Amino acid sequence: MATPEELARMEAGPKSPAERIWFDKYSHQRLQAWRQIQDPFADACTEQMEFRKPSGLLEEVERRARQEGGAFQAFLDECFRVPDWVDFEMMETGRRFCRRYGALQGLILMCSSLVEGYAHNKPSQVLVATGRLQKDVSRRIYETGQMLHNMVGPDGLRPGGVGHRTLMEVRLLHSAVRQFLKKNPRFDVAIYDQPINQEDMAGTILEFDFMVVRGMKRLGLQVSRADHESLHYMWRYAGFVLGVHEDLLTATIEEQEVLALQLTTHLYQPTRDSEALAKALLRDMSARPPFMLSYEQLLAFSRYLIGDKVANDLNIHSSVSAAAVVRVVRAALALGSVGQQFLPDFVLRRIEAWNHDLGRRTLQQGLGQNPASWGFKAIA
Repeated sequence: MATPEELARMEAGPKSPAERIWFDKYSHQRLQAWRQIQDPFADACTEQMEFRKPSGLLEEVERRARQEGGAFQAFLDECFRVPDWVDFEMMETGRRFCRRYGALQGLILMCSSLVEGYAHNKPSQVLVATGRLQKDVSRRIYETGQMLHNMVGPDGLRPGGVGHRTLMEVRLLHSAVRQFLKKNPRFDVAIYDQPINQEDMAGTILEFDFMVVRGMKRLGLQVSRADHESLHYMWRYAGFVLGVHEDLLTATIEEQEVLALQLTTHLYQPTRDSEALAKALLRDMSARPPFMLSYEQLLAFSRYLIGDKVANDLNIHSSVSAAAVVRVVRAALALGSVGQQFLPDFVLRRIEAWNHDLGRRTLQQGLGQNPASWGFKAIA
């Protein structure tokens, strides 16, 4: 849910000609229309396929593209198409930023982005209908971590690299879920609109980008404009590979903020399912690597990051002792963030490499030594 300050800004309306365009572009009426549109390139493939593990889906598409061409080759061509606005060197600052703060970003994603996203009732019903999150919470979270880890590997998101292929696997997995939900009476399209539609997909990009940066700032980190812009640019391209329509891929962080405000006021509708999903996530991830935080501490981090309004709506409360841990961590992060500004580049690169290696070890613990046994093909 938007903060009181953000809601006041929404009520005040656009303050510039550019904002006026963005407010209209992402109006609730236009966003509702995007809820009827999914991913025609991926869906044309999966409607001809049986479900496979995520890596198996891409392998089958590649095999059938060689044998049949058609929709399978069209999907690959679209994923490997690089729009004119893409410059991979401009993503490098964002890639390094993610490597430097990988574990912290994971904590914010878990306690803030995903939890707050569950308060968006329509998209969260996909998880309710599939039952995946309640049944296999930690596995799904580590798979998400694997995607993020691969995105910032040595090749970044360059076509053909591990990160790029992992995004293609995720895109096909989302499409396979759509095919499953077509036959699932628990998901009512008349109420919830098309599953994993374009608005939902754009909202997912916001969870990994806009909401993570917001959470980092709330925890005391100093995020430079250059870091923020490069991270946003990286996720803009990631969203393209994942199948988000280019009209919903914001070009600036100011435009992204307007989309975030419009989207959350359009979808915010917490229910008992929202609370159940949020608590199942935090409970199952308690005492697990890399954070090793208790359930009470995760609740405290979540309440601090999402704010009292959303926390109360989701019935998320924190004890005095757990809230004190959050304050201590915030103070340490704020101090460390200031100190990092004075470190030479070669030291920062070593920190980034160490954090990336920590992420790989954590994923191997969470997913097992062979991640492709269920998740994506490789770990970068």
